[in-house]
Amino acid sequence: MRSGLSDRMRAFVQLPPGITGRRESISERLGLGGLYLFAFFSLLGISGANIGLGLMLIALVLSGEAWRRLTRQSLFWLSLVIIGYITLRVMDASTQFQAEQKTQFSQARDWIQLFLFFIPAWWISRVPERIPATLALMFGGFTLGILTSIDAELLKQITEGSRSGLHFGKPIIFGFNCAAAILALLLFIMIRLDADSPLPRGRRNLQVGLAVLGILFFTEGLIVSQSRGVWLAFLVAVPTVFAALKFTRRSRRQPAIPVLKPMLALGLLAILILGFNWNTITSRVTSEQQELGMVVTQGLEKAPLSSSTYRLHLWQFGLEKWLQRPFTGWGPGTTYALVEADDNPGLRDERGVSFDHLHNAYLEVVFQLGLIGIVFIALVCGLMISKLMEAYKRKRVSLYFLAFLFGNFALISVYSLTDFRHLHWNWRFYWLIISGITFAYPLMNGKSLSQGGNSTDGQASTSPSSSASGDTPASHDTA
Repeated sequence: MRSGLSDRMRAFVQLPPGITGRRESISERLGLGGLYLFAFFSLLGISGANIGLGLMLIALVLSGEAWRRLTRQSLFWLSLVIIGYITLRVMDASTQFQAEQKTQFSQARDWIQLFLFFIPAWWISRVPERIPATLALMFGGFTLGILTSIDAELLKQITEGSRSGLHFGKPIIFGFNCAAAILALLLFIMIRLDADSPLPRGRRNLQVGLAVLGILFFTEGLIVSQSRGVWLAFLVAVPTVFAALKFTRRSRRQPAIPVLKPMLALGLLAILILGFNWNTITSRVTSEQQELGMVVTQGLEKAPLSSSTYRLHLWQFGLEKWLQRPFTGWGPGTTYALVEADDNPGLRDERGVSFDHLHNAYLEVVFQLGLIGIVFIALVCGLMISKLMEAYKRKRVSLYFLAFLFGNFALISVYSLTDFRHLHWNWRFYWLIISGITFAYPLMNGKSLSQGGNSTDGQASTSPSSSASGDTPASHDTA
């Protein structure tokens, strides 16, 4: 067992074969250290994550092979195009809203960072075992942040039914990341239960038991966030994972993944969790039925202001403003200034403070970047998924990891309907890792999965898969 553990640890820190020259060696070590530092702090603290991202960027500049390989990828060039477009838009908008230039350039920087996924992607792609290690570090740092933020007063507030975002402060993004952690642990359990797993039964059962406890832990965090938009997204993401496992095939001869028993077990677990949190869930789900009923019967203007009607006011405002500049939008960082200039009380919270985003990511994109911007983003996402499926067909991606990524894409897609936290550090960094993993597979330079079948255990015992080399699988919270 000790030998197996040491082998896995070596796999996490090994450099790719064929490294020649001191410069390349320094670049590889710096990039690996930056990757793991970034992953650990990505959901823990902004300073450590930024240092890790900076180290990866410096290492990328030093790596000749990185530029030779990245420049052959259309997704790399497309990301540079949209970065150029964002830069042009903020330069233009800053001349029209000079009083808000600081906000504009800050948000433009955050927009640009969303498309720097090729930086972590390169360092992840160098050794396949870095994929589970990166995910384990990300969710490990997230767990550490939760545990260190809990005190007696906070526990008292939570037991009394108060919302909390723990170390994030903002409940919505906290709930979102809890949902992502549950997806990772769910896939980890599926891999450990796979009949082809070479682990001894006792060891597998222990790991599955710990993963179930982890799911209960993060599910409680998901409920504590009391974010209905995230709850809805999670209810879509979980079936997406099972659908991907059930129906995605490289060929008709590939054996099916058994999903019925895990689905039943998950259903029983859900019933248990619902029973313990029934009052919190039902009160949150039904809290605004009267307001929404008044919107239907009497119109939005006569309905009392609540989290749902605030959103409707913001969406109406956003659509009207976007139609004034449909193709290029108003520019990065202009939402708050335009909302502030409007005298509609539905655009201000109960404290009288104007909202700084529209609580809908799709609307926010066209509002700030226009149709041109959303087309660029759609092309990036479409090409990313296309490259992922191509890598899957070439046996570079396990079915389990494919299902995990699809589950995250579904989570993001539905969550984005009711919120816009995409420029916050704890969403940006999550995205850089998920999109970086997705782009890492096409960058693996023909590296195929080393074993056939549906799963292997191989080199790593971290979620959501044991190994990537075997065929295994400033804002307002109103949601």
